[in-house]
Amino acid sequence: MLRATIALLFSLSIAGSSNSYGGIGFWQVLNAKANPLQLYWQFPHYFLARINKLPKNILGLLARHQIPTAQYEYSLHLLKVKQIKAAKLFWRASLPNISNAQIANLSQQLLATEQWGDLNILNALGYLKPGFVLNHFNLHHGVIHTQIPKPFLHSLEFLSLDSNILANKKCQFNVLTMSDHRSGLYKLSALIKTYNKKPEPRQGAFCFSKPVYVAGALKCSNSMSKAANCDWQSALINQQLLRKFDFVVMMSRYGSANVSRGVMQLNSGANYGIFLHELMHFNGFEDEYILPKSKQAWLCKRRGLVAPNLYIAQKGEKSPNGWHKSKSCQIGGVAYKPSKDWSILEYQQITLSDQYRALWLAHIDKIKR
Repeated sequence: MLRATIALLFSLSIAGSSNSYGGIGFWQVLNAKANPLQLYWQFPHYFLARINKLPKNILGLLARHQIPTAQYEYSLHLLKVKQIKAAKLFWRASLPNISNAQIANLSQQLLATEQWGDLNILNALGYLKPGFVLNHFNLHHGVIHTQIPKPFLHSLEFLSLDSNILANKKCQFNVLTMSDHRSGLYKLSALIKTYNKKPEPRQGAFCFSKPVYVAGALKCSNSMSKAANCDWQSALINQQLLRKFDFVVMMSRYGSANVSRGVMQLNSGANYGIFLHELMHFNGFEDEYILPKSKQAWLCKRRGLVAPNLYIAQKGEKSPNGWHKSKSCQIGGVAYKPSKDWSILEYQQITLSDQYRALWLAHIDKIKR
């Protein structure tokens, strides 16, 4: 078969154009199991112009024989089927010999699958040029906010620290949301969208700003085992933003969720149940699981209704009718909660019940705007 093909091609080389016998050679590879390497080297320009039409097994064969464009194209296929490590072997080998447009497309594909380690390689080798992918790369790594273009952030529905961020006067509580890294911004956006589909405890109770990128204006802890914690370093945040809003949500990379003095801090792995649980803390609700000993030391010495969902009875005192023991206090007084069943304030994966929604509404109705 191969000898006949070569003979046919030789005759065409005398009578026809290069494009014509290149086409026949390409057809032979696709339909007659002709040797792809041999015919590629005879008609490289024809094959390269149509390389995307080659079956993946043939494309892989050419890639394994160090043909740069084939290496590049085959790596894109491997990325698509999530063979990330194998893809890297081919695109790294192709880098010195492929075009800037191909490198730009490769970086886009790596961004789409969030291969930050591979993008690190491209950046270290000088292949990430200023623009969309590099901006995302810098956002992921939390570079200082002044180095991220404002129009880029706005295109992603995020805000820069110097944006004109306004509170919504129609809402009872306005919440400023901020993060110092890319996944935090996207997670905040997702949480806000979920909340807005079913606002709790009612429409107009809470309004959230678009996520604001604040890297460099905060110093956040990097401990996964401790509570999330960010120290305010920027006068711009304190003076121009905080005074406009009732509460703040700050999303760091690490740390367990907590609320203190109107600031919710949680990490970018937090789910919606955790977010809603912490949102109730803004309005004074207490946890119904065992509180930290440091908090029990002062809270559990109190008596009466210390939170919309927590009543503390000291020795000899009775609980309110219909209330049930809570785990909150292990020292001091005995804690009681409204429901005998678990609630979202004990296990965040539990949905907000009608009973606790009613408690929440009754409490915020007492709060003046």
